[in-house]
Amino acid sequence: MKKATSLLLLFLIFSCGIEDDILHTHIELQELYDESELVGLSVAIVDNRKVLYKNSFGHADINKNKRYSSHTIQNIGSISKTFIALAVMKAVEQGKLDLDTNINTYLPFDVIHPLYPEKPITVRHLATHTSGITDGEVYYRSYVFENPNQVDISAFPEDYQPIVELIKTNEKIDESVFFENVLSTSGPWYYQENFLENAPGEKYEYSNIAAALAAFVIENATGISYENYTHKYIFDPLHMDATGWSFNDVNMQNHATLYYAKDFEVPKYSLVTKADGGLITSNSDFSKYLIEMMRGYQGKGKLLSAASYKEMFRFQSKHGEIKEAMGGIFWDINDNKTIGHTGGDPGIITACMFDPIKNRGYYLVTNTSEEFNINIERSIEKIWKTLINENPDRNY
Repeated sequence: MKKATSLLLLFLIFSCGIEDDILHTHIELQELYDESELVGLSVAIVDNRKVLYKNSFGHADINKNKRYSSHTIQNIGSISKTFIALAVMKAVEQGKLDLDTNINTYLPFDVIHPLYPEKPITVRHLATHTSGITDGEVYYRSYVFENPNQVDISAFPEDYQPIVELIKTNEKIDESVFFENVLSTSGPWYYQENFLENAPGEKYEYSNIAAALAAFVIENATGISYENYTHKYIFDPLHMDATGWSFNDVNMQNHATLYYAKDFEVPKYSLVTKADGGLITSNSDFSKYLIEMMRGYQGKGKLLSAASYKEMFRFQSKHGEIKEAMGGIFWDINDNKTIGHTGGDPGIITACMFDPIKNRGYYLVTNTSEEFNINIERSIEKIWKTLINENPDRNY
């Protein structure tokens, strides 16, 4: 059956007149997946008009013998932050948000850098990871197990057990409570260590908490929940019907089981600060989004004005010591002019990137993570390079 499916896909590739390089990519991806320890995998190649290639490999759920497909949904990790970028720029267009205004203008409580109280943190600082807000161990308080009593701490490696033990004690709280607990001086989880020694705007330091705070700022500036705002201005216009921010917001029949390894399932979890990494979507839906991002870069997008897209993809900050990487509004902009983002969380690895010069966009998602197996990371690296055609042995 598997062989017949592959032959059918090859026939479709030929009959659609898709380039020879994508045919070779398909063959190599299948080989790399078969050699890997991944459970499920889904990939896509698009241009600024349509999907050129989309395929899935392996299982969404091993025990149920459920195949991974382009309609399988799961959380996509930090690629979720690129949706905050879009929402930020939409709120700016609407005149409800200013990138360079003190975030306390919009918040119900003050967030002030303890070492630089006179230097305000702005929306732009949050959106370019230069706010001075750090993650640290307090960020683990954002993870919540759906069934904590069923989580066996002893099943995890010894050095990982304290984190699991902490997460088991977490309860579902509103993100507003989380941010006040962590970032307000009156908060029980507030420490000076939640901030860098550098002033806002001085140093790049990737921060999940700061990113999620940007989404909370959008809520307060627009008067609409971030979930509803993104549905109204992103998901609905793009017909991303399988996409949402919680298990109640999606069809769980299509949700993948997440794995550390084929014999080690990740306990079902969610994020309090869901905007920074908790978006649930499918390959099919995300491909629509990626096409829109490519069109937006060209000034032809339908979700934002050309000027707003230009600002979103403009160089905003240098990524610390990584000279070849620059930051736009939540997007990574590399010196080879490609634009993208990656994601990782328990049971997931994701990557997306588009090349405006080649007019190609790429997406990868798997329901397997590499925390306890370096071979998973190595397989993903090979698969990603093959997907984006970076194999030096290929001559086409």
